[in-house]
Amino acid sequence: MHTLYCIGNPALKHKLNRHSVGLMLGHYLIEKLELKTKKFKNYQLSNKFSIDGEHFQIAISETYMNESGKGTLSLKTVSNFDLDKLIVLYDELDLELGFVKLKQGGGNAGHNGLKNISQNIGTNYWKLRIGIDHPGDKNKVTKHVLGNFKQKEIKIIYGIFEIIYLNFSQIFLNKHLSNLRI
Repeated sequence: MHTLYCIGNPALKHKLNRHSVGLMLGHYLIEKLELKTKKFKNYQLSNKFSIDGEHFQIAISETYMNESGKGTLSLKTVSNFDLDKLIVLYDELDLELGFVKLKQGGGNAGHNGLKNISQNIGTNYWKLRIGIDHPGDKNKVTKHVLGNFKQKEIKIIYGIFEIIYLNFSQIFLNKHLSNLRI
């Protein structure tokens, strides 16, 4: 079972924060795929669905970013959870807005959500990195990631979400993503 684990800050006031773009994508896919969710400890889990004969589920974290590992620990108790088929969807400062990259394993590049996940389950999981731009000054990073997307940025983000939805199988099943940019 492939699991998309979407992380961000779950409070309503953070709904459009750059740091919550992983949650935004998860909710977008749940809506487009017409899925239902059920609440568990630390996350919501969609009903299972199949694409190209493979089974998927989408987990929406209900913990704050820096505690994202709690959700992965809770997910491990689900009988169909397979760490090798986990893909974490999150914001990436080091990618320009409109860029998306897929990567397996590796470091956390200072991302506290990934750091917490890796402390709980190790580093050998897939990552869908969604570019949110770097503000150019490390002293402005916190304000930037906790700031809301501007209206023109939201259009770019939802354009990327639609491309991801339309190429779901290629990205999440075949693990192939080359130069996705809008």
